[in-house]
Amino acid sequence: MKPLRLSSLLSLPLCAALSLYAVTSDAAPPPPPSGKQLPPPPSGDTPPPPPGGDVPPPTAGVPSGPPPSAAATGVLKEAEEQYKGDKFLEAAKTFQAVASGATPGDVSRGQFWLGKSLYKLEYYAPSLAVFSEIVAAGPSHPYHKLTLPWLASLSQELPEGAGVLEKVGTYKPADLEDSAFDEVRDELYYLLGRFFYQKGDLGQSIALLGQVPDNSEYFIPAQFFLGVAETREYHGAEAVNAFKEVLRKNIQLKEAAEKDKSKKKKELKAKAKVDRKRRKEAKKSGKPYVESVSYDEEMQRFEERANLALGYIFYQVGKFPTANKYFDKIPLESPYWLDSILSTAWSEFRLVEVEPDQANLHYQRTLGYIHTLNAPFFYDYLYPESVILKAVTYYFNCRYGPAKRAVEEFNRRYPKTRDDLKQLLSQAPEDFALYDLSVKIRQGESGLDPFVEEVAQKTLQDKTIEKTYAYVAELERELEVFEAGSNDFKASSLGDRISEDIDTALSQAKETTGALARQRLTQQINEINALEREAIKIEYEILNRIKAGGEGTPTERRPDKPKIDSEHEIYNYNGEYWKDELGYYNYKVTSLCTEE
Repeated sequence: MKPLRLSSLLSLPLCAALSLYAVTSDAAPPPPPSGKQLPPPPSGDTPPPPPGGDVPPPTAGVPSGPPPSAAATGVLKEAEEQYKGDKFLEAAKTFQAVASGATPGDVSRGQFWLGKSLYKLEYYAPSLAVFSEIVAAGPSHPYHKLTLPWLASLSQELPEGAGVLEKVGTYKPADLEDSAFDEVRDELYYLLGRFFYQKGDLGQSIALLGQVPDNSEYFIPAQFFLGVAETREYHGAEAVNAFKEVLRKNIQLKEAAEKDKSKKKKELKAKAKVDRKRRKEAKKSGKPYVESVSYDEEMQRFEERANLALGYIFYQVGKFPTANKYFDKIPLESPYWLDSILSTAWSEFRLVEVEPDQANLHYQRTLGYIHTLNAPFFYDYLYPESVILKAVTYYFNCRYGPAKRAVEEFNRRYPKTRDDLKQLLSQAPEDFALYDLSVKIRQGESGLDPFVEEVAQKTLQDKTIEKTYAYVAELERELEVFEAGSNDFKASSLGDRISEDIDTALSQAKETTGALARQRLTQQINEINALEREAIKIEYEILNRIKAGGEGTPTERRPDKPKIDSEHEIYNYNGEYWKDELGYYNYKVTSLCTEE
């Protein structure tokens, strides 16, 4: 086959820099670069979010911390006795009075115990506000160090958007070695490691994440982020080892669960009960329902992301069969499955360079994966890059007619979608207003064109932005609990403080969520803009070939027969999509290029 080169397509997506570790969404990342180097550091400091939540369930419960240096006196002594007797509301009123200076006493002590009491009352946002004041005071505050494990507990209850990680990040790694933190040190290593990752201090992040022991429930997420940090430091072998540790530990967890099926059954039953309650509450309030995610499910998401990351790494160094092995490990029900399908399509396309004698088979597989992405099940998932790859695949087979039709397919669908998304953003120029509109979009009540609404829904459903919506939902829950309280409580100094803290946090959370929604939609618009430029270049090359009479008459060559294993059979596609066939299509194509 005579080799072809798209001389004007140097910025084609297959040559784009890998941005897996720079994106903040779970939308499909672009394929890895064609060079043989590890990915460059991303432009932003935001790490890829772990799927569906940040931190595993607490293992040691609420920290008690070492006792205060001196016994409480006066009203604080009585309030602390009330706290120990689970009379948290009565105790909190006294602690607030002392902390505010309305009642004489140890202000710092009252402040610390107020934060604890609010946590026990499940007013997590006001609790964080109190502990944040202690953090801001710094080590000079007598309860500064004792606040750290409570921040760790708040990270279990509040989504990442609450900003708990930033508060943890104000502490020094040496602070974690205090014996008072023995029960929560693993969690603190993980949280502080995450913070230094965000800050861009990868060396410190690697050092902290690497200290989370194998027997910790934070080991898997720590190893995942360790792999990401090592990748950004160009430590290929270390990155691969960290991601493989995620896979190894998950195998152990599954084996342990298999041995104790009765315990697993009880956990699933308890989860189902919680989901039913939350579904009922969501229906009653008219708010969207978000299913709870178990620890095992969280770890499964980490496993899938580790497989995806390993696939990208091996892709970059030209080990395409190994890359495909990891891409193929991501199951159909995974939220990352479509990403793996697009990545495998690129990998099959690049395999032509390594196995030119098998070019036809790899081109068939490339188009087959793209055929899967075009299935009606995924119509409202935007993968414009797949259409560009289809055009290029036809181009390299000198089939300029189908290549041109692929470009026309892109032009029919995606520029209009981009313009519709721009119009959507123009309807809500302020982030707060966009939050309100985004809620209507997620509930299917925006009144937008159905396809645009569906596309926007998918864009606003990745795990990172879900955390910000979850934080808003948590704040609204706390506000509802507060409003249901007695009038005396709401009119008290404590009530004023709780109401003000929740209102402030809720306003900021909606603003932040709206800004993140705008960022997601803008990213989608920018991606279509970039791919539209590539489509123009491809169309120019195609038209030149057509004018030159480049597309000839098919020869007697037939497509190579797909290679299958003992578990598969070959069926002719009849126009219907079947779920168990997705990802296994081979699209027949023969090259019309002149043989040398």
